Amino acid sequence: MTVRRVVVYVNAAAGSVDGADPAGTSHRIAAAFTTASPDVEVRVETVDPSRLQDRIREVWTAGPRPDAVVVAGGDGTVNNAAQVAADSDIVIGVLPLGTFDHFAGDLGVPGDLEAAAAALVDGEIRRVDVAEVNGRVFVNNSLVGLYPRLVSIRDEVMVGRGWGKVRAVPVAAARVLGSFPTHRLDLTGPDGFGLSGLHTPMLFVGNGVYESAPGRPPTRSRLDAGVLGIEVARAASRRRLVRAAVHTLVRGASGATDVERATLETVEVHGRAARLQVAIDGEIDWFVPPLCYRTRPGALLVLAPRRPASP
Repeated sequence: MTVRRVVVYVNAAAGSVDGADPAGTSHRIAAAFTTASPDVEVRVETVDPSRLQDRIREVWTAGPRPDAVVVAGGDGTVNNAAQVAADSDIVIGVLPLGTFDHFAGDLGVPGDLEAAAAALVDGEIRRVDVAEVNGRVFVNNSLVGLYPRLVSIRDEVMVGRGWGKVRAVPVAAARVLGSFPTHRLDLTGPDGFGLSGLHTPMLFVGNGVYESAPGRPPTRSRLDAGVLGIEVARAASRRRLVRAAVHTLVRGASGATDVERATLETVEVHGRAARLQVAIDGEIDWFVPPLCYRTRPGALLVLAPRRPASP
């Protein structure tokens, strides 16, 4: 398809383009779409995250309806949009302006703004999966254990010292490894799947299956497989956890040790604690167990770069 009308919502709390202020970022985005196609009608607005879902609903129902609502920000911004777009006819596009932008990368959206706009203008609409935990949608992954604790400490360091995410992570990681929190978890799933009495520092539930080659970060080759990719670390000590992480980095996911893996459509997680701290696409929340995870196949319509034609 060729995009003719697009509305872009820029997360007011997200990163900028080449250090530009919000007005400069909006101008760069509008110019990128116009350069990609002089015929495209583009409107760019900076939106507070608390208003993003309302604005998406409003623009999609008010008319004239755009071909897609593009959100400019990181994975948290995409998650915010997915809460309202899942299981609807709203088409979401992504301009990666976050720190890591995993979802955009797995969709094949280039990291360069101009290239990303061009890829979306000449893109295609796809159906991709979302997953959920206790009704809360996520597009990438959800974690229990060390990672949500690390994110909480990272955010405290960012606020307290005025640092960015990248600079705050090593400080947070050192503190988390120093305390090394673990959980006792029981996992149950369909067809008799069960893991009982796990003493684990981390549970990972992916929207799809993450794969990693040696020396590369994990990615997903498919966003429409209709499954959860589940990994539970059995490493009950700092030394064993670091060893498992090194093996994953050097050998890829298949080389990881002390990890239980499963591919399921649903999984239920029971914990001994009254509440569990859970990371959802990098954002932290608290849930009362059990944690009920499920995949929602094809629930999200996305505007994504066109895939090469099959030979």
